[in-house]
Amino acid sequence: MITKVNYSKSPAKTINYILNPKKGAHVVLAKGVSSMSDVDMLVKDFERQSALRPSLSVKAVHIPISFHVNDTAMLESHADEILNDWIRHMEKNGYRFDQYIVGRHHDKDDKNPHFHLMANVVLNDGTRANLANIGKAAKEASISVTEQWHLTPANHRKNMPVSETDNRSQQTSLQWKTYETMHEEQPDRSVQADHNDVPEAAPTGIGLIEGFANLIIQPEVARIGTGSGSSDNTLDRGDKEKNRQRKGGRRR
Repeated sequence: MITKVNYSKSPAKTINYILNPKKGAHVVLAKGVSSMSDVDMLVKDFERQSALRPSLSVKAVHIPISFHVNDTAMLESHADEILNDWIRHMEKNGYRFDQYIVGRHHDKDDKNPHFHLMANVVLNDGTRANLANIGKAAKEASISVTEQWHLTPANHRKNMPVSETDNRSQQTSLQWKTYETMHEEQPDRSVQADHNDVPEAAPTGIGLIEGFANLIIQPEVARIGTGSGSSDNTLDRGDKEKNRQRKGGRRR
């Protein structure tokens, strides 16, 4: 079970993505909305809730939730219970949302079952939901639910006592197809910084490497005291005479 926290400034855009008919999408869980299938009504519900705090630029949290292909059969009969347990774990740790939907996608070329949760950041009383370190909390909830339901574990734990060979094999076997399902919407970096979520490090590009190289590798500069064929950094008498003349004549 893998989650990734994104932020949405447009509930309408995110809802239309989550309920895209081309992905065979449908809502499996919902709270605080008046419909589970009417996109226009869902958009109005979220916009009405967001209007309680119009000053907020970010209107919703969008969390894709992906499972390993081995968990497909389990999800067919227990998806609602598993997702509800994940939501309850988040609430127990201070991450409550009064309005949300969870949509299921059925991409034709996708082997990993995945869902999309969209939650309004405005609560019923007009206050803003807690978003501080929500990425870490979402991962911890995923680990807890994975263990509770005996799902296929992701490689969350860094200090697992496995050999290098076993670790490499485990990472290969758990190469979940999550790129398209988890990155369709880029995280809002300013919101992450505002809520103490640490953004992922940007990959080092070739240009940056070349920049360092330019700083390290300087063009070769001839030393003023090095004459041709001389190994002791001394000038011959003729060169000394020329230097004295350049400086204003022979010293007396």
